[in-house]
Amino acid sequence: MYVVSYSEARNHLKRLCDQIRRSRIPARIKRRGGDVVIVAAEDWEAIEETLHIQSIPGAVERIKGADDFKELDELSREALEDLISDQA
Repeated sequence: MYVVSYSEARNHLKRLCDQIRRSRIPARIKRRGGDVVIVAAEDWEAIEETLHIQSIPGAVERIKGADDFKELDELSREALEDLISDQA
């Protein structure tokens, strides 16, 4: 995680945002009254989704114990359609 002062973040906000988006490494902005963190929007959305799934009782255990998961090799369109129709 990058750590920058409030003044540095303010003076170089565009560069900081570009760096965060490019590297996918969050930045902690140190300031009086409490620090804040900037993350790429895609990373924040992934964090929110993970937290949501973890909030559902039993969801993590069901995901970890999914024995119906099949590792797939490259499939033809026909084979994929057959697989989908078998699930219906």
